Amino acid sequence: MIFCSLIYILIAVPFRYFFPILYVSELRPASALPPVFGMLFGPWGALGAAIGNMVADIIAGYPPEIYILGFIAQFFYGYISYKLWYGLKITDKITPPRINNVKSLIKFIIVILIASTVMSILLGLLLESLNIANIASPSTLMFEFNNFDFSMILGVLIINLANFYNIKMYKPKKSKKSYFSPKLSDISLILATIIGISYAIYSLFMPPISNNYIITLIVYILVFIYLLRPITEKIEDKISFIKISLTEKIISFFLIIGAIMAILTGIVAFYTDPTSISNTSEFWGIIYINISVVLIIFYIMSVLFLWYIEKNITTPIESISEITDDYTNDDDNIENSEKIISEIKNFTEDKGEIGILANSLEKMIINLENYMEKLRKVTSEKERINTELDIAKKIQESILPNKFPAFPNKVEFDVYAMSKSAEKVGGDFYDFFLIDENHLAIVIADVSDKGIPAALFMMIAKTLIKSNLLNENTPDEAFFNANNQLCEDNDQNMFVTAWMGVLEIDTGKFTFVNAGHNPPILKDNEKSVWLKSSPGFVLGGIKDIKYLQNKITLKPGDRLLLYTDGVTEAINNKEEFFGEKRLIETFDKKGDSQIKEVLDSIKDDIDLFAGDIDQFDDITMLILEYKKE
Repeated sequence: MIFCSLIYILIAVPFRYFFPILYVSELRPASALPPVFGMLFGPWGALGAAIGNMVADIIAGYPPEIYILGFIAQFFYGYISYKLWYGLKITDKITPPRINNVKSLIKFIIVILIASTVMSILLGLLLESLNIANIASPSTLMFEFNNFDFSMILGVLIINLANFYNIKMYKPKKSKKSYFSPKLSDISLILATIIGISYAIYSLFMPPISNNYIITLIVYILVFIYLLRPITEKIEDKISFIKISLTEKIISFFLIIGAIMAILTGIVAFYTDPTSISNTSEFWGIIYINISVVLIIFYIMSVLFLWYIEKNITTPIESISEITDDYTNDDDNIENSEKIISEIKNFTEDKGEIGILANSLEKMIINLENYMEKLRKVTSEKERINTELDIAKKIQESILPNKFPAFPNKVEFDVYAMSKSAEKVGGDFYDFFLIDENHLAIVIADVSDKGIPAALFMMIAKTLIKSNLLNENTPDEAFFNANNQLCEDNDQNMFVTAWMGVLEIDTGKFTFVNAGHNPPILKDNEKSVWLKSSPGFVLGGIKDIKYLQNKITLKPGDRLLLYTDGVTEAINNKEEFFGEKRLIETFDKKGDSQIKEVLDSIKDDIDLFAGDIDQFDDITMLILEYKKE
C-alpha cells in the first residue's frame, strides 16, 4: 500500500504543477495507476492509490472537499477495476492479472473502459454537486479520455513488468458469504452507469436539476453495492514455466508501438496553433480526443492482428512447448505417451511449419516410446542374463577348492589360492588335490577367452586334467591326453595355458610340466628364482603334442608361487604393467609371512598399483609351502 502511494505521488505531483487543466485537475498519467494497482494488489492497491492521490491533492493546495471526495473516487476507481477483473469471466480461468493472450487483453480493455466510464461519471457528478463543472461539460469527457488513454498506454506494460519480475500479487479467496448476490451487484453497476450517462445526455439539452446531489448519492450507492460483489469463482494460480511468453512479447511490442503513436499524436496536437481554441479545457479535450481516436483505431487493428497471430502461430508454439515440457519432465508421460500424442494431434493437420513441428514431435515421441519398449526388453533380458551369470559365477567358484586350510590333517605342506574374474565369470582356474596319500597335485591355468565361453572351456579343461591324473597318469601323460581330448570338436579354436606339478610328500620330489604358461617363482631360504623350464604347446591347440617333464626336490621351507598373466599384466592409469619385477619383489618382501598373508599382500599391491582402472584379465594365484623335515 505504501509503495503504491509513493509511486502515485511521484508521478502525480509534477504533472499537477506543469500541466494544469482545471483548477482541481490536470494532465494525469497517474490515472493509469488506480486500476492497475487495484488489479495487481486488490483493496490495498486501490487504497494506496487513493492515499497517494489525496497527498498529491494536498500538496497541490486543493480544498478539503476535493481531496476527500477525490480520495473516495480514486478508491472506487481502483476497487472497481479489481472487482471487474475477478468478476468478468472472459478467459477460461480467472487468474491474477497477466496479459498473455488476446482474450486477457480484451478483458483488460473492457475493465479499463467500464472503470474509466464509471470514474468519469463519479467525478462529473462530484464536480456538478460542488458547482465546479457540469456533468455534460467537456471536462467529464476529458476525464473519460484521460483515464482510458493513460491506462491503455501504461497499464498493460506495468502488469507485464510485474509478471516478469515475479512481483507478488493479491489473490482473493472465494467468498464464503455475501451481502449481495453477484447478479444484483452487476445490475447495480449497470444501473449506475446508465443513470450517469442518461443524466449527462439530459444535461446537454436541459438545465441542471436543482437536487442533482440526489442523483449523485444514488449513483455512489449503486457503485458501493458493486464494490461488495462477492468473488464466486476459484482464482487459479498463474502457471507458466517461462517468465514471459511469446504471445506476451508480441502483445507488449504492439502496446509499446501504440503508446509511442499516442504520445506522438499528443505532441503533434499540443504544438498545433491554439489560437482558435477558446480555453485550456477545450484545448486539452482536443488533444485527448486525438489520442483516443488513434488508440481506438490502433487497438481494433491490433486485436484483430494479434488474434490471427495467436491462433495460427503463438498459441500452437506455446502449446507444443508446454506439451514437450510436460512430456520431458514427467516419467509417466514417457512411459505412456497416448495422452501427449492426442494433444499433439490438434496441430498435426496444419499445413505450415506448425504442422511440420507437431508431426515431427509426434514421430519423435512414437520412436522414443518404441525405443523405451525395446530398452525395457533388453534391460529385462540383461537382468535375466546377469542373474544367470551370478548363478554361473557361484557354480564356477564352487568347483574351485576354496576351503582353507585345505588339508588340516597334512602337516607336511600347506596350500592357499585365490582368483578374481575380470568379468562375471572367468577363464582362469586353479586346482589342488591328493592323487593318493603321498602325492599332491597343483594346477593353474588360463583359458584364451573370457566370459561364459571361457568359463565352460575352463570347467572342461579342469575336469580332464584332474581325471587324467587320478587315472595314474604321469603329469606329461595327463597333459598329452587332456590336450587331445580338448582338441576334439573345438570349433571355436579355444585353448588353455596350464602349469601342473605333483609333489611326492614324503621325499619333497616335485615333478612338473608346462603347457605354455608363465613360470612360477620358487623361494628357498636364500632367494626367489623363476622356476623356468622348456614350455610345451598350449592345451587344445594341436593334437598329439608331447610335453616335457621336469623334476626338482623341494626342501623344507621352500615356497612355490603359481600365477596367471592377469597378475603381471595388471595395468594402471599410465598404461604401465605391474610386471614380473614388482611381483618377485613383493614375494620376496612378504615371503616369510603366512602363505595367505603373502597372497593377500600381493593382491593389495596390485590393487594399489591399478587404482580405479578396470582390469581386462582375470587374476589368479596359488602358493604351495613344503614343510616336511
